[in-house]
Amino acid sequence: MLSNKCKLHLKEVNETPLQHMISALWVAIKLQLLVPAIIIHAFAPRFFTKTGTNVMRKIIEGRNK
Repeated sequence: MLSNKCKLHLKEVNETPLQHMISALWVAIKLQLLVPAIIIHAFAPRFFTKTGTNVMRKIIEGRNK
């Protein structure tokens, strides 16, 4: 069902397939919600000055739950 590469990745991140799916979907949702703030920032830089960076940093550091 899952390839060896998939199984290896799940082992590396210490998650079951379901846990990994939920985690990945949660990251995708957070990023989609972040898009409007980044677009507003593109036109009016005084708004959301650190929002994109902070959210992405939290995701990268694994604090996305």
